[in-house]
Amino acid sequence: MRGIESLYELVKSDVGVPIKVFIHSVNKLKMHWHKHLEILLVLQGSINIRIGDDQYLLKENDLILINNNEIHNTTKTHEDNIVLALQIDTKHYDRYFNGFSKRIFDCKSFMFEEEEQGRFDIIRNHLAKIIWNLNKRKQGHSLKIASELFLLAEHLLNNFHNELLAEDRVEAISDDIHRLSSIISYIDDNFDKGVTLQDVANNQNLNNYYLSHYIKKSLGMTFREYLNTLRLEKAVVLLVRTDKTITDVAFESGFPSTKSLNSLFRNVYNCTPSQFRKENKNRANKLYNLSADEENLKDRTYLDVDRTEAFSKLYTYLDYDLSQENNIYLHTKETIDIDVHCKGINNNFYWKKLITFGRAAEGLRRNWQNQLKELQSEIGFEYIRFHGIFSDEMMVCNIGDAGSIIYNWSYVDELFDFFKEVNIKPFVELGFMPSEIKKSNETMFWWRANISGPRDINLWTDLVKEFVKHCINRYGLKEVETWYFEVWNQPELENVFWVGGKEEYFEFYKETTLAIKSISKKLKVGGPAITYEIMNKGTWFDDFLNYCNENNLLLDFASLHIYPEAFSSTEEVEDIMVRVKEGEDLSKLISSLEAMKRIYHDKDHTYNTLKSIHDKLNQNLSYKPEIHITEWSSSAYGRNLIHDTCFEANFIIRNTLKSIGKVDSLGYWTFTDIMEETKAGISHFHGGFGLINKDGIKKPSYFAYYLLSKLGEKIIEQGEEYIITKSEENIQILAYNFAYFDELFMNGDTSALTNTERYLVYENKETKKVEINATGIFGYYKVTRYELNRENGSSFDQWVKMGAPENMTKAEVHYLKGKANPKISVEYLNIDGNYYNSLYIPVHGVELIILEKQI
Repeated sequence: MRGIESLYELVKSDVGVPIKVFIHSVNKLKMHWHKHLEILLVLQGSINIRIGDDQYLLKENDLILINNNEIHNTTKTHEDNIVLALQIDTKHYDRYFNGFSKRIFDCKSFMFEEEEQGRFDIIRNHLAKIIWNLNKRKQGHSLKIASELFLLAEHLLNNFHNELLAEDRVEAISDDIHRLSSIISYIDDNFDKGVTLQDVANNQNLNNYYLSHYIKKSLGMTFREYLNTLRLEKAVVLLVRTDKTITDVAFESGFPSTKSLNSLFRNVYNCTPSQFRKENKNRANKLYNLSADEENLKDRTYLDVDRTEAFSKLYTYLDYDLSQENNIYLHTKETIDIDVHCKGINNNFYWKKLITFGRAAEGLRRNWQNQLKELQSEIGFEYIRFHGIFSDEMMVCNIGDAGSIIYNWSYVDELFDFFKEVNIKPFVELGFMPSEIKKSNETMFWWRANISGPRDINLWTDLVKEFVKHCINRYGLKEVETWYFEVWNQPELENVFWVGGKEEYFEFYKETTLAIKSISKKLKVGGPAITYEIMNKGTWFDDFLNYCNENNLLLDFASLHIYPEAFSSTEEVEDIMVRVKEGEDLSKLISSLEAMKRIYHDKDHTYNTLKSIHDKLNQNLSYKPEIHITEWSSSAYGRNLIHDTCFEANFIIRNTLKSIGKVDSLGYWTFTDIMEETKAGISHFHGGFGLINKDGIKKPSYFAYYLLSKLGEKIIEQGEEYIITKSEENIQILAYNFAYFDELFMNGDTSALTNTERYLVYENKETKKVEINATGIFGYYKVTRYELNRENGSSFDQWVKMGAPENMTKAEVHYLKGKANPKISVEYLNIDGNYYNSLYIPVHGVELIILEKQI
């Protein structure tokens, strides 16, 4: 039997102020009370709430104040809901206003018309600010929350009817709560055991008649109504989570007969239990978020519900520009002392090994080629990886008059010749399946990449061999032996990128590898190009490595994809996959898949995943293949608005530097927004993957690589947010101020992210002061300083300052290109042993200082 205390909602604070704030979705009846004032605000949908004998319907935007120890219960209506609850220990106020905790307030927004909502809007504003500060947890956030609480208390005292309870009334309420706790506890523990009103009366030593009226008066419902509510909740769980018979469900839920269960179901749900099970089983599993061993419906926490629209509403009550909240006069400090005579370690510029783009056919366009030319001239990557070398729009496979396959390499040649022209080599992803040899019709992406295997493996291996031979004949064997051949893309995502299952892919990989190696053993073949999520969950990657061992397939390189996010609902993903299996076209469902809520891993996810890859390879292989991350970015969603911001530059620099020595390449996905997995982005800054937008305007992410490319050949010092390199007598100092996502955004809430405001989803950090003291430098130096931040080098921020124009003219695009470059300043110094400088780097900012010895 539960103790009385467990019925209370224990209100504990972890921020130094006497509050608890939580956001949940009400799914079942909750009969409770607590020693704290509580304010409920409906963010989405509607709920029923009963306080004593009074029952209310609260709709979106309605709020209600529940006083200390007021018995209340909440139930869901016909629609889903999200509710914000703030609980305050009012004794905190007593030292400032005597007797505050003994006051009761009348505060119900839904009782008043629109013109009288002003005083309630003030409460909503305080709630929004408390949530904001709890989420950001900026230094001193407890003080801000405390100030909001005091302002809220003053507002309640002076703008809402309230009265002070006499001492004897307070004691009577306390005694009453103690008795009711014992009664409810006994009923809750025995409702499914045939408990009767007389049983409860005997347990409490009360008169049967008195008890009946006491329960009705206290709970606002009769003993029988409360009992049936508990029994019905359990019956619903048993119906949707088990295959028990209706008779078993009835008796295990405490009903005296199946007839009484049927009768109650008809009254409440207007159907029989069997009909309810048939219609609601799958939906209820998702709606109530039940685990396999749960026996009671539970409220979903704020991590389980979709809060984007709800929080967008809440944040409308914030009355100031939070993006400008940082105090520019405050800063953190970091001191770097370095002797440049340190020998250092080699900087192999591994990150220049690989860049990526969407699909082969896009590489035939003039504007795409102009962007790659500029990228190569300013930065210079070694390899480029992409989808679709064999897809239909490349027109490789053709059916001759005799029904045989005829190959046309014209578009492949055009693309690869251009690669040679700009000094970049192909990292060839072998896929997708040409229509002429496909096994089935499943497709992916707007451009309908066929994801099935071949109807005959020999047709596929013939294609691969002829392709490789053609490349050797055109570019030379020694050249092609430096290329990489990656077998397919994300085959672990069955019915998304591969149809046929794991074992079929393994066989497909083997036959592809043998076909290529039959031409030259020195040709590099690898894969399986799977996502980190699958690698870390289950045995897919281990099984692949073991298959390679068992079949004597030497893995020249292991390729994987890393994104720091995952879908929040595996059930929704599985539902889409079921629909694909049932015949729906995945290319038409892809927008639903991409729009699903995503949750983010911690800021060290890339580094930790690379460590896991090494561990897997060491455990399963006796040799060490190269490791290539052939897709990597801050998000796998091609419309994620963070891609266009200064955050992305910091994300690239931090992870690139942290991963030195852990990987052979880290291929950023992608170099350009000219890509069409879905239809082309409409806005100039639509959150596309690219380092460069569709107009050729460079984003902050582009300049991350630009600045990295200016580092020296030797690393002489590296810290958490800086690196110092040298080339002969030249010194390069790069420092940055990285801020990761805040808690709400990490858990899928994108409500603070809009087309023109994209910096409210990060943790709060101050400007960083970096003091540099470098010794061992002598001579006359040119000192060049690059500053990349929201004011300098952020095309997105400059676009917003322009008024966020769409469909820009050529003149406007030209203007923006000119404004969107890092700030460069130059000075000349005679340095006699010591170089000292102080940098003030704003959040999301990057600075590079280059000291070049002059003759």
